[in-house]
Amino acid sequence: MHKKIIVNKFGGGILTKDLIPVIKKRIKEQTTRGYQSIAVVSAMPKMTDYILLFLNNLKENYSAEIIKTFISDIFSKHEQIINDLILDIDLQKKTKLELLKNLENLEKDLNNKKNISNDLEDKVVAYGEKLSAIILTHYLNASGIQAQKILAEEIPIITDNNFKNANIVYQVSEVNINKKLSKIDDVVVISGFTGKTITGEITTLGRGGTDTTACFVGTALKAEKIILWKDVGGVLSADPKIVPEAETIPIISYLEAEESGKIIHDKAIQYVKMFKTPIEIASISDPKKNTKVGLIKKQEKGAKIVSLKKDLSLLLITDENIKVNDLLLMVSEIFIKYKVEITLISNTRYSLQLVANNSNGQLDKVYEELKGKVNKIEMVNASMVFLVGWFHAKDVSNFNDLLVKLKTDLLISAFYYENCYRMEAVIRTDNINKVVKAIYKKFIK
Repeated sequence: MHKKIIVNKFGGGILTKDLIPVIKKRIKEQTTRGYQSIAVVSAMPKMTDYILLFLNNLKENYSAEIIKTFISDIFSKHEQIINDLILDIDLQKKTKLELLKNLENLEKDLNNKKNISNDLEDKVVAYGEKLSAIILTHYLNASGIQAQKILAEEIPIITDNNFKNANIVYQVSEVNINKKLSKIDDVVVISGFTGKTITGEITTLGRGGTDTTACFVGTALKAEKIILWKDVGGVLSADPKIVPEAETIPIISYLEAEESGKIIHDKAIQYVKMFKTPIEIASISDPKKNTKVGLIKKQEKGAKIVSLKKDLSLLLITDENIKVNDLLLMVSEIFIKYKVEITLISNTRYSLQLVANNSNGQLDKVYEELKGKVNKIEMVNASMVFLVGWFHAKDVSNFNDLLVKLKTDLLISAFYYENCYRMEAVIRTDNINKVVKAIYKKFIK
């Protein structure tokens, strides 16, 4: 590669028949300006969820017939978008033939292993991204844009063997991708979210895995920038459903993006922060609606984003007979056992306060098991509100005072720390939207 590079991440939400032509337009704009355009793609909309549902059903009732029906359904879902996008009949047939060849391999994998292990699950789930890469590559070529498909496993992007949430082995993978792409000047379409172990087993990178792939590719190739394309605009200062006057934030720092937790996924941002690679979050339909993430030469104090997490639970655990470190270890093991996410931990000498997300419906089991092991445990419904920016100690005090004034039943107060980029508090209220609006009005606008 001799050109300057732009790495694009196209998530499932924009891999639709209406927006894929806009993707082509964005890629064409980059190549016309002399850039090497790289597209990192997710699975088609809802495809990963569909595959995971199938695997869960297969665990309960394994049969060749169920597998055959699944393969047929997967092909039909992708065939429709091929028919919608690629008008040339011969090119349609070529694309479908490559899809069928991959799906034959998938069917063999499923029929050869009746035990749905984590490694097999990753191998099957990874097909969502593979099929997207095949379709987008053929579509670009059919549209007169020279493109090549390279699967993550073909580069290869090497990971550890932590299936379902694998970590990229950076130095090895960096060498591999530079070598693989060194003589390619065409548009390159890479399957996101996936990699493989040193022994050749397919892995997936966990939540936000396509972001992770794109950020790895961008940093490894020393890209001019990485663009995370969305079907909406850039980063907003608040949820517009709650605060209609919320505005697009023109620029935020790496630390602010990391603290927000919603802009770029945790693994992904570590790469760009380390190598100072510029990122944009932009609207696929209107690129002017964007937020730049990068170094800010002169950062000003103040809030930029107000956000919330609802439907959480606060567990207060007290036991004077157990040292807090031992208590934390025991509690963590039980949460891990039931795969319940801990959002926040606070502790005193003999007690723990944990904020948990019950998205998998297993929190009651955690509570019942803990109830038999500790002296006292309480669980209440809760929400979390937080501000992202750069704050003085007085901002934290004003934040807590406002929550008290709003009669939110302040369960865990915000606290100040050096270089404070995030204030968060745990509250209990029936009108969380009112609280968010009040915070926005006081701290942002």
